[in-house]
Amino acid sequence: MVLSDYMKTLQGFLRDRKQQNMNPQDLVLYLNRSRREIALRTQSIRVLTPISGSILTIQVIAGGSGYTAPVVTIGTPDFPNGAKPFPAGRQAVATAQFIGGVISNVSIVDGGSGYFQPTAKITDPHGTGAVLVASVNPINVTAFQQEIYNFSDVPLQGFPGVDGIFAVKSVSMIYANYRYSLPCYDFSTYQAHIRQYPTQYSYIPTVFGQFGQGKNGSLYMYPIPSTTYQMEWDCFCSPADLTTDSDYEAIPQPWQDAVPYFAAHLSYLELQNFNAAKFYLDLYDNMVHRYSSYARPGRTINPYGRY
Repeated sequence: MVLSDYMKTLQGFLRDRKQQNMNPQDLVLYLNRSRREIALRTQSIRVLTPISGSILTIQVIAGGSGYTAPVVTIGTPDFPNGAKPFPAGRQAVATAQFIGGVISNVSIVDGGSGYFQPTAKITDPHGTGAVLVASVNPINVTAFQQEIYNFSDVPLQGFPGVDGIFAVKSVSMIYANYRYSLPCYDFSTYQAHIRQYPTQYSYIPTVFGQFGQGKNGSLYMYPIPSTTYQMEWDCFCSPADLTTDSDYEAIPQPWQDAVPYFAAHLSYLELQNFNAAKFYLDLYDNMVHRYSSYARPGRTINPYGRY
């Protein structure tokens, strides 16, 4: 749904299609509060943080000399994510500019996809000495000796309509072509038993604890990272506000249908019509409960009795 669809339904519930009783700006506020409520309750906006991406820039560290026909050679995608439209990644393409035989700049033609630590070099029949460093768009990785990772710092640009992380269900590390999930401890246990030696030992993190909640939450990881490692967080997220019909709705169906009901509850509270407010709150509770049951059927892990 788009914002105007939500508004039409909500104004119908309020018997206020002519906008005589409620300010439309207030209704937009209540609709967005309802969308956040649904995202929190149903945990329907779920994101795996990016561990690879597209090449964003290629920096010329050294221009070399003697170049006459330079060609930028970029390595193949070193960490494709298996998702459409390019499950095996997409080759990046760039061109080089040179002045007086010296490489002056490299322009990205196609950033490709599926890159973690890309390589780029100049090939030319005559020139030599150029050094290039390629950088990818923001992905979720550890930083050298950084123990604390804020929810608000996780790159979510690739997920339209997502405002931020409010909870992390699990954390997996990528190491030596192996993905493994970290045990999670409550912060008091992490502080007392794991975090005893803050900086003396560094390696790839093997445990974590959460400090703080909601959008201001953060994860503490130990051992202290010894270098850059990919992290894949399984996150529950809140939606960005809808202000126009062109804004992307991150809440999936069937939960979109429940948005106007909670917004009607809030609106009737403003109108001091508490019976109607309770009526729509009960409808909302019932609807969300049913939809969650519909969307999450029970499953047998393995019908043959083995894992």
